[in-house]
Amino acid sequence: MARNKYPEETKKKILDVAEKLFLEKGYDGTSIQDIVDGLGNMTKGVIYHHFKSKFAILETLMGEADEQAVPDNLHGDTGLEKLQNVLKDTFNAYRRQSIGYSAAVALRSPRILGEQYLQVFNDLVPEMKKIVDEGVVDGSIQTDYPEEISELLMLTFNLWIGFQLSVLSEEELRRKILFIQKMFNGVGVPLLTDEIVQESFKLFSILKKNS
Repeated sequence: MARNKYPEETKKKILDVAEKLFLEKGYDGTSIQDIVDGLGNMTKGVIYHHFKSKFAILETLMGEADEQAVPDNLHGDTGLEKLQNVLKDTFNAYRRQSIGYSAAVALRSPRILGEQYLQVFNDLVPEMKKIVDEGVVDGSIQTDYPEEISELLMLTFNLWIGFQLSVLSEEELRRKILFIQKMFNGVGVPLLTDEIVQESFKLFSILKKNS
C-alpha cells in the first residue's frame, strides 16, 4: 500500500464527512460504512488507521469543540459582559451542540462523564476564572469567591445541563434555566440576561426539532 503523504488532510476529511453524517443521520444512525461511502475512494482500513472506532471519531469532534469552549477572542467591555458573550456564543454554536445532541446516549457513559469532569476543572475553570477575576476588578461582578463562581458556572452548564439536555422536556429545561438565572443573581453574578435565557430556549427548540 502506498504511504499516505498527507495524513492530516485525510484525517480532516474523515472528520468532516463523519460530522456531516452525524448531523444528518444522528450518531447511532451512522455506520463506519456510511463514512467510507462518503469518502469516495477510501477504505475502512484508512479510517481505522486514524481512528480505532466510530466513537473515537465522535470523541475527536467533541474534543475539538471543547477546545473552543472559552474562545481566545473574548469580546465585551467588562468581565461580566465577556462571560455573557461566552454563553451567547455557546448557545449559538448550533453545529457543535447538534453533534453532541445526536450522540447523547454515547456521551452519557461513565467514562465520558469522568473525562468531561476532569477537563472542566483542569482546563476550563482556570480560563473562566481569569474572566471572573477581571469582572471583580472592574466591578461588574460582586463576589469574594471568584474560583468557586468559576467552578459553579462550568459545572452547571457543562455537566448539569449539558449532559441532561437530551432527556429534559421543554418545561424541565425552562425551570432549570430560570433557577440558574436566579441562583447566579443571588450570588452577585447577574450572568443570565433575559436575552441569554431566550437564546438557550431557542437552542433547545432547534435541537428537539432536528432530532
